[in-house]
Amino acid sequence: MKKIILLLFLIGSYVTFAQDISVKSTTSEVFKDDKKNTSLLFSESDGNGGFITVREYRSGLLQMPKGYYIDHYDAKLNQINEAEIEIDKSQIKGLMINNGTVFLLESALDTKADVFNFNILESSLSKLNFEKRTLFSLDEEEIKKFFGVGIGPFFMTNGFNQMDSNPFGEVTFSAKKNFFCVNFDIKDKEAQTQRLYVFDKDFKPVFEREFKRNIQDRLFQYENIDVDDETGEIYLLGKVFENNSTRTKKKGKANYNYELHKITASTEKSVSFSPDENFIGSLFTVRGKNKISCAGFYSEKNDFRYKGVCRFNLDPETLAITKQSYMPFSEEFIKDKYGKVKDKELKNLSFRSAFINEKEDIVLNAEEFYTVTHTRSSMNGGMSTTTTYHFNDIVSVKMSRDGELLWARNINKNQSTAGAVIEYLSFSSSVIGDDTYLFINCSDKIRKISNDRIEFKQGNMKKANLYAIKIDNNGNYTFKNVVDADDSDVSYFVKQGIHTAIDGSELVFIGRKKSKKQFLKLNIM
Repeated sequence: MKKIILLLFLIGSYVTFAQDISVKSTTSEVFKDDKKNTSLLFSESDGNGGFITVREYRSGLLQMPKGYYIDHYDAKLNQINEAEIEIDKSQIKGLMINNGTVFLLESALDTKADVFNFNILESSLSKLNFEKRTLFSLDEEEIKKFFGVGIGPFFMTNGFNQMDSNPFGEVTFSAKKNFFCVNFDIKDKEAQTQRLYVFDKDFKPVFEREFKRNIQDRLFQYENIDVDDETGEIYLLGKVFENNSTRTKKKGKANYNYELHKITASTEKSVSFSPDENFIGSLFTVRGKNKISCAGFYSEKNDFRYKGVCRFNLDPETLAITKQSYMPFSEEFIKDKYGKVKDKELKNLSFRSAFINEKEDIVLNAEEFYTVTHTRSSMNGGMSTTTTYHFNDIVSVKMSRDGELLWARNINKNQSTAGAVIEYLSFSSSVIGDDTYLFINCSDKIRKISNDRIEFKQGNMKKANLYAIKIDNNGNYTFKNVVDADDSDVSYFVKQGIHTAIDGSELVFIGRKKSKKQFLKLNIM
């Protein structure tokens, strides 16, 4: 009855409660882990309709990573096999499946041998009994050179501070996992320094390079790496501050520019481009067949406001900029957001995902995310603080290959928590052909707001419906309840949705309710 009332309520609105969204859901049996706190890190198709997942589990007062669950499910989500890997000074950094073999990429410290190893854990799909081999190592002298400290206990407590991020190395795969790069972003007061190792899918070395930019480390903000799927070449994007200052604004203008570096086994090219009269808080590379693009959100006021989207197209060989465009959000978007056209920029926008289709159109998805910390007196006379996490409106934008704004939509959403249900909030996304899909948890009491708009409400996240929102090629959106809370034993962690198919048509989620856990597979038809 409640769904009939909702459908009647929405008739005549510019969005519809849709039946043209075809998403098939499959669930596993409900199960319980020995370890309570787990998170889904990686998942990949096994090539036969099933998938492998890697979940990290944590324990102890500080909730430190202690190990991993490896699970293999068939197409109907029947569990075929499982394995558990305990860790000590190590991390699993990636998952690959190739010709019926599972590969886990592990970085590990061996304090007894005074080496840092990057290992491959290998097993057949049918067994899940992993054997370890070392892909490359850094000995103590190399560690001293790159990290400025010996291995041993001091390195464990202080040596990681020599690294800007990801002390165990960042792994980036190419689009179809034909290549991958292991990247160590190293602190060096005198120069921006990164150590790069590139391998093909058979783990044969392609090249090893030390990237150095003759600028103080604090003035270079590493953004991301993109790996070419045909050659293994690397595109490294960074934000470079000017005037010997990390302030983002000087004399009313942006105090930075962006640099894209193309790195191969024997050559290095770079290009620099500025925000002109605008401000670009962050950019990210998106690789197409014929070009590499840098896309992001821009502002006319400062780094923390958002007026629209920008795109820079570059020739992948020469890095020459072939097209650049700044596209303000459309009137339709502003009406979605505010109910009427207003000359106002957004704030608190956090990037979530970027996709490029066969036409080389780019879809960017972001979310209004911010935190609020409250401090108050406790009963024992001390002070206590509570941080509330807000996951609000979704911003989805599509740009053509030539840098035109095809559509921009604001999905009104209101979610917040002080931490207890944070896994259930935010959203996952995918792009299939010309259609964009967003997956969110919310109440079935979808609220009508001013000017014929709707807002997805939070409700009880431990008993939430999972909705699919589809935005078509013209920017029209529809939505559908694909998992009803009344029919489900758990609620799913939508922020942790992982693609198991290269074309984005299959996603895997894990859900929990108290001690119960369950996998969910969604196939977009």
